[in-house]
Amino acid sequence: MPTPRTQSREVCSFTSTQWSGRPADGAGATFGGFSLIGFILCLLLMTFTPFLRDFGAMMLFVAGFATVFTVLAIIGRSSSERAFLQRLTGTVNEVILELTADRTNQLSPDGLRALLMESGSLPLLVNGVSGLHLKAVRQPSPKPKQNAKANAEVVTITRIVIAATPPDYGIRSFDRLLETATTDPGFNSAAS
Repeated sequence: MPTPRTQSREVCSFTSTQWSGRPADGAGATFGGFSLIGFILCLLLMTFTPFLRDFGAMMLFVAGFATVFTVLAIIGRSSSERAFLQRLTGTVNEVILELTADRTNQLSPDGLRALLMESGSLPLLVNGVSGLHLKAVRQPSPKPKQNAKANAEVVTITRIVIAATPPDYGIRSFDRLLETATTDPGFNSAAS
């Protein structure tokens, strides 16, 4: 007996630049950049404020400036990723409701986040019948060519798909019964 073939349909896809799940990634580089900006700003302010001419005050100013703006940058990224996840959850929940007609199958943003972080699968029941799965599939971008920048950022594409595997019970026998009923003339006259 052949195994049932799984069919899948893409619900949506997004890149790691739209949602990474880790808004604090790269905080060290951001802190370093803001430290440099803070140092240059401090050098400019030294001409007007004499207390910044002290090394300790200068380091305190640079560290405080870099910390505040790094935290603000992370909060901004986190806020935009949270809004994106909310919209993504709404899209996924519309498809789940359309397919299962059951609101209890819908996901919360935290549930979708867990599914995306694990690249896992969530089984869904349609009228009590299994065979439908919501899956997160991660695909890294193709490797850069040899003459490309060595430090090019790797962008990952994540696809959310609905995979359907027909159950192996009852379907084939029903198909054979239906085929017999439509092709056998004696069966049709006996049924009427």
